[in-house]
Amino acid sequence: MGLLLKLILILLKLLGLKNKSIMITSEFELIKRYFTKKNRQTKLGIGDDAAIIQIQKNHELVISSDMLVEGIHFIKNTNPSHLGWKSLAVNLSDISAMGAQPKWATLSISLPKVDPIWLKKFSQGFFKCAKKFNIDLIGGDTTKGPLSISITIMGEIKKNKSLLRSGAQIGDDIWVTGELGNASMGLACLQRKLKLSPTLKTKCIKSLQTPVPKVFFGLTLPRYAKSCIDVSDGLIQDLTHITKSSKVGATLFIEKIPCNAAIKTSKKYHYALNGGDDYELLFTAPKKYSSHIQKISKKTKIITTRIGVITNQPSISILDRHGKLVSFKNKGYDHFA
Repeated sequence: MGLLLKLILILLKLLGLKNKSIMITSEFELIKRYFTKKNRQTKLGIGDDAAIIQIQKNHELVISSDMLVEGIHFIKNTNPSHLGWKSLAVNLSDISAMGAQPKWATLSISLPKVDPIWLKKFSQGFFKCAKKFNIDLIGGDTTKGPLSISITIMGEIKKNKSLLRSGAQIGDDIWVTGELGNASMGLACLQRKLKLSPTLKTKCIKSLQTPVPKVFFGLTLPRYAKSCIDVSDGLIQDLTHITKSSKVGATLFIEKIPCNAAIKTSKKYHYALNGGDDYELLFTAPKKYSSHIQKISKKTKIITTRIGVITNQPSISILDRHGKLVSFKNKGYDHFA
């Protein structure tokens, strides 16, 4: 009887601790428990009506916002840790495309309910990404509603050094980092629209759910590149943003597009040309900087590939290895198309 009583008391104690760990009395408690961390480069962060940051002399503040909505940007029941990582990573990619150093972020999140397990995993993924790229979370908002995540990212860059979409010049080489099409194949696989081998399936879903922004590579680009954009809505659509802003054209070489062998073998190039969620950097640079870019690629261990050239034609064309035009659909991701 004494042993049974002890077991009951231990069980009650464990239940009490468990209940205590999930007790969230307000949104302020939620923020304090899951999203308040010690900042390293912020004068005043979470805890007041607004944050205070101080930028270096002769530097400019670069700011971008992005939103992830369940059912549109990610499927239901996505691993919350992966979602936490990705929500910050996709914003870091935008800052990287400007050639800036990301430093601060705000997070606004709408939750259908308070789920401590989900929140713990989400915040772990978020802060894992934040730690890797030295980002301070300095504010945001929480509210009840359909699951959606909105982040504003801020960074610094030396005055007048930002990379713009409008800077491409005729004769520039067109470069892209990494491999294209994996994320869109991963999504198609999860949607049961595409069958992949187990190994390739794992690789593609990882590319979709935990993309790695090219932050350190992006910091080197202002010295050599003339224009840049991150590939979030598809190679062709994002290159079109550059050509239209710069009032130039482009020629791409289909054999040079860095993509998985499965795409090349099946000739399903639409995954690489129009698929979104790659978060690679697409940039243009004068030919004289080719060796410099290759050295940076080696130093940062980021694969870079020359895939084309900027032209004076008011369009984008794609050539095969024989120099013949390849037909393609200029259709990337568009929320309202």
